[in-house]
Amino acid sequence: MQFQINKLALASSILISAFALQACNHESTSSNLDTSASPELAATEIAAMKSLDVNVIYLDRRMLPANAVLEVTLEDISRADAAADVISAYSLTDIGTPPYAVSIEYDASKILDRHRYSLRATIKVADSLVFTSTTNIDPFVEGVNQPIEIKLDRVSRSKSTQSENTANAEFTNTYWKLMSLADKPAKLGAGDKEVFIQFVADKNLIKGFSGCNNFSGSFEANQGKLTMGPVAGTRKMCMEGMEQELAFLKSIGEFASYSINGESLTVKSNKGELLATFESRYMN
Repeated sequence: MQFQINKLALASSILISAFALQACNHESTSSNLDTSASPELAATEIAAMKSLDVNVIYLDRRMLPANAVLEVTLEDISRADAAADVISAYSLTDIGTPPYAVSIEYDASKILDRHRYSLRATIKVADSLVFTSTTNIDPFVEGVNQPIEIKLDRVSRSKSTQSENTANAEFTNTYWKLMSLADKPAKLGAGDKEVFIQFVADKNLIKGFSGCNNFSGSFEANQGKLTMGPVAGTRKMCMEGMEQELAFLKSIGEFASYSINGESLTVKSNKGELLATFESRYMN
């Protein structure tokens, strides 16, 4: 009798285990069904992501140090009594010279009707604000085309701080516009194009536009001293600017020393004669 009871208990235990296993399999199947829906959810989230193409510029001609950082943010500025809510932010290091082309991504589902938005840009050096945008730019108002231009203004500082941070333009990697040749003011070249020269640090190359033709060559610079290599150029003929072009190309071969004062470059011969003056511009 006792043996029959034990057999019944064992059978019941097996039956209960089978039901439990079936329940676990059902839960596992349900879990797999839920997971299969996640790609659709991910696709929806991806579809909600959009981007804004932005060009950031500033008109100050001084070079920025290598550790300058550009940040562009998309902000919700609807609440006048509270700080703006940052919808998206983009940072760029090793920025070089403007314009800076930036594509900032944002979640379109966070853009609400009747809210006000603004694109903002700043440039910082060692966490110190150097440039900032000062105009409200709503990228979602009617009529705004991309790329959206953001103009930065230099942050004003005290006179003592300004004197400490005022720096000369860089000799290399700067677009130098010809201002005078010897003692004569420089004229525009053919097609009203500026005559200019660039001393490119990489491989010590020079390049520029001499008034009718483009030219290139080599140079060596050492503590204000210049040694110029041969200069070669294209061979177009122009109705105007040829006389100044010939004089400018001849003077380049005589460059022997240079000095920079703020945004002005002065070049002299080995006899100390003034050959040309230039003014810094952004690099093309």
